[in-house]
Formats: sequence, structure tokens, C-alpha cells
Amino acid sequence: MIPLDPPIMTVKDTLTAACRRLQDPVLKRRLLARETDLSAAEKKYTHFAEHDRLYALAIFERDAEEKTPDRDGGRLKTLYGAGLVGRKDGRRKYDELKARAPFGRCLLCGNSEVSSLDHHLPKEALPLYTICPVNLVPACGRCNQMKGDRIGTTAGQRTLHPYYDRPGQTGRYLFADITGWPVQFHIQGLPEWDAEFRARVEYHFDTFKLADRYAEFCVSVVTADQWLHQKIRREYGIPALTAHLYEAAEQHARTHGINAWDTALRYGLADSAWYLHHGVDEDP
Repeated sequence: MIPLDPPIMTVKDTLTAACRRLQDPVLKRRLLARETDLSAAEKKYTHFAEHDRLYALAIFERDAEEKTPDRDGGRLKTLYGAGLVGRKDGRRKYDELKARAPFGRCLLCGNSEVSSLDHHLPKEALPLYTICPVNLVPACGRCNQMKGDRIGTTAGQRTLHPYYDRPGQTGRYLFADITGWPVQFHIQGLPEWDAEFRARVEYHFDTFKLADRYAEFCVSVVTADQWLHQKIRREYGIPALTAHLYEAAEQHARTHGINAWDTALRYGLADSAWYLHHGVDEDP
């Protein structure tokens, strides 16, 4: 996951832009009249998210929606697709949110190219948050599909929110074990994680099949670097290659984060006696 500060853009901004080119004046007035409700929901969402209670909000709102469906729920979902994604003014806001992703990478897997916005709380169950910017996360198509519309049956069974969760604030939790190909990735919990948060990190890791996907991502990176690694070892020896790999890992950590998968890979290569002595000569 790539952490990112919540967007400054508000639901008032997305609502106004999505409605700007609506041809039906009655529908336009009806939707714009919901601004107060949507802004109140946005404020509630932010408050609960900042206090790690977003799951409680999701359950409460889902149950309330099932009991008394929002009168404009269907219209808001249509507005997202037709107004925010499909119309020129709305699309500008949609693209602004997508463009916030560092290096264009999906915030959920940390690698694949952003192609859409994922609703952290699903719009099907919670239509009031359909066009709320803090609920819209830049994601790749695969992660968006994998996550689906699930809320989770327990507080631990929910994916991380890149705007509000900071699992690696105090250190490394993602590690690459390299004793042969393919690379094996695993999570190592940090001392400040409680049981629920650890379950969430692992659930996120499993939901998006990150161990397997990261192993796949490694192939092109290792292949691209192997010639240089072989040359360094051949001309200067294993200590020089080890130093080079550590330097590459530290430089990548400063640019992409200490818990980026490709940072973990570079530290894993530096720590791998197998790679330094044998794997550098074997195709991944």
C-alpha cells in the first residue's frame, strides 16, 4: 500500500462539477439540493476515519440504508458514472483524484498503473459516499476488481485505507526472502500494531494476492539489473555487490518508501547469500 494524505477536494466540488452539464433541470436541482446531506456525510466519514472507526460507520450506514434506502441512492450512483466519470467537468475532478497517486502507481498494491478510482466504502451499499473524494482511492483495475463491494464481517476483515492508515510509520513491515526464485514476500508486524490492525494488514495483503503479484513484479526488475550485478561481483567482488545493493535499497526507500515492494526486494537481494553467490547468475 502507498500512503497518501486525503484529498483537499470536497464532495461539494465533485457534486457541482458532475451536475454542471446535466440536461434535466429538475434532476439537477434535486441533486444539488443534496449538498448539505452529502457534506454532512463527508464530515462524518472523515471524523470516523481519523479515529479508526470507519468500520463502525460502514456497518451503521449499511444497516440504515437497508432499512430505509436513500431516496436518491440510484441517482447518486448514476451521477458518479455519467457525471463524474463521463462528463467533461466531472471528469476533470475524477482525473485530478487519479493524478494524486505518486508515480501513477495504484495505492492498494503499490505497483500497477492507476486506471480508476476505487470506492473504499462500496457505493452499492452506501450510496451517500459515492462521489465523496475521501472515499475515492486511485487504484489499478485488478485491485479494484479484487476488492469488490465487501465491507467485511469483522473489523479485521477490511482492507487498508491509503488516506488514513499508516502501517509502516515506525519501520519496515514488508520483507523479501530470497533463497531461490521466485522471491517470497511476507509481513512482519511492528510492535505498535494491535491484533486488529495486524489482521487488517494481513487481510489487505491476502485480498490483493500481493505475495504472488510482487513475486511476478520482481522478474522484470531483477532481469534488468542482473547484468550490472554480475559485472560488479566479477570485477570488485561480493562485498562491493552487497554495498551496491544496500545503497540501491536505501535510495529507493527515500523515493518510494521503506515498505514499497521494490524496496523490500532490494534489501532482500542485499541480505541474500544465495543471490550474492549463485542467484545473480540464474534467470528469475
